[in-house]
Amino acid sequence: MKKILIVLALCVPLGACVTNSDGTVSLLPTINNPVSISDYASVAATYKIAQSGADVYIQRYRDGFRCTKTNLENVTNLCSRRSIVIALQSADRKAIIALGKARVFIINNPTLDASSLISAASSAVSAFYAIQQGNV
Repeated sequence: MKKILIVLALCVPLGACVTNSDGTVSLLPTINNPVSISDYASVAATYKIAQSGADVYIQRYRDGFRCTKTNLENVTNLCSRRSIVIALQSADRKAIIALGKARVFIINNPTLDASSLISAASSAVSAFYAIQQGNV
């Protein structure tokens, strides 16, 4: 009976082995990464378009068109608030970091398995926690 249990225990890990399309054997099933570098380029281009609007807003602040308590923005007064400029700059830094991490992940993971996905999820949770704590 003990021999049968030992044999079964040894067979279970082998049953999880999968032969990949490139001939390698892994313990976890892998799939081709559905996100390509061209998908990333599309997201990065969309971000650049959004960033150009933020750049105009920030430049107005630098050029002296600043909102004050008595000089608030309206249709005829296109001024910039310091708090919004700071928030835009902070969001820009975080977006650049996230885009960089996404690009590296796509390049380094042409195929996906559970370990790469768990690693990415862990990294995302860590980044979220850092932002929440104000460490970024």
